[in-house]
Amino acid sequence: MSFGGDLTIRWWAVILSLTVGLSAAGQSPDKPTGPTPTCATASCHTDIVGRPFMHDPANRRRCLDCHEYAVAEKHLFRLTAPRSELCGNCHSLQLRRVVHAPVTEGNCTGCHDPHGSEHPGLLLAGLTGGLCTSCHKEDIADKAFVHGPVAVGACVICHDPHSSPHEGLLPTTPSLLCLECHADSAPSGLAARHVHKPMEQGCTTCHDAHASDVRYQLHQSIPTLCLTCHQGVKSLIQSAPVVHNLLGESQGCESCHDPHFTQLPYLQRKTQPQLCLDCHNQAIRATDGRLLADMAKLLRDNPNHHGPIRDGACTACHHPHAAEHFRLLFKEYPADFYAPFEPDRYALCFSCHLPDLVQDQSGVGLTGFRNGDLNLHWLHVNQEKGRTCRACHEVHASTRPFHIREAVPYGSGGWMLEINYEQNINGGSCAPACHKARTYDRALPAESTGIAADAPASKESP
Repeated sequence: MSFGGDLTIRWWAVILSLTVGLSAAGQSPDKPTGPTPTCATASCHTDIVGRPFMHDPANRRRCLDCHEYAVAEKHLFRLTAPRSELCGNCHSLQLRRVVHAPVTEGNCTGCHDPHGSEHPGLLLAGLTGGLCTSCHKEDIADKAFVHGPVAVGACVICHDPHSSPHEGLLPTTPSLLCLECHADSAPSGLAARHVHKPMEQGCTTCHDAHASDVRYQLHQSIPTLCLTCHQGVKSLIQSAPVVHNLLGESQGCESCHDPHFTQLPYLQRKTQPQLCLDCHNQAIRATDGRLLADMAKLLRDNPNHHGPIRDGACTACHHPHAAEHFRLLFKEYPADFYAPFEPDRYALCFSCHLPDLVQDQSGVGLTGFRNGDLNLHWLHVNQEKGRTCRACHEVHASTRPFHIREAVPYGSGGWMLEINYEQNINGGSCAPACHKARTYDRALPAESTGIAADAPASKESP
């Protein structure tokens, strides 16, 4: 039998055969022994009439529409047609590609009472009374999160009880079906610029349509669920020595990414740096024990922002998931206050800045931080210990030009040594505690450009 798209066939059925009035000896003497106008009399079959929802033949007492006498004298009956055809004499179904098993088996009475019922559709039980679960015994009782229709037994909200062109007897594709209720999850307009791929594959890629032990009926907890697809990130966080703390938290991925769609690339919920500042709006204790600054306050109080921050790109320097380098930096940058200069140590800085800025003794054409032609960047790093960039520059923001710091933390007590930098038209001056006051002038070089002996290492938090 073919189940073509437009093919109308008889609805296969098995009507419960009524073998009326038989005793163990083959005949009951208190029942009629011949044809009667109706089977429902005061003495028999009264339980099948008068129900709230009646099958039309039974309601009109037309029992012989479905039953006929086999042996009238013995009040024996048989069906008027083979069980696989009887219901189809009146009820025609257009069967589609996927057919419910009871329909395929002709087991109409597996769901419907052929005479009458307490429930619409002549169902054997109410949809909220366990009709579907009498066969579909999926255990949801112990699940923490149950889909609303499942919780109330309204399976037909999502499933066609007879046949469907879609798997699972769904009336439409999974995603479109979900959006009939979850309209707020439908991407539209600018919000649909970046759509999570599972949205195209189907909501059930991530969500269980019935029940789950995880919030939002997810198949697995986050980040485990996310990492089943994002294998690159999974490999990174498994191998990298520094992992973003957020990934270890429940719903950590969703703190930064919308799981459905956004206007922004990578499904970011907000633009940077605001996205990062949603968490970094307070001092945070890092895994190495150091206290990270309240970055929101730092940026708010220091209007001269580093270029990547002005461009809204914290991820230009910091990896959002995990990294080989401290503070989730993409490339090498000295973690210590003092470090001998080698270009590879400053790979992060030299991603944007020319290495010649500190490698060439002559600063002409490279930097304004020079005394005459002498490149004062070169002078500072070429010391016995060497100064890292943070010795003079605040890498995120400052109140002074060129991201010059106000002060540098010194010693285990965190005493702040003021730099006292001042800029003028041809140069500037500073008077830090690490050496005596110095002045530099690009047009008229100052006589002394030496730097005092190195002071003890700072305990500054990078």
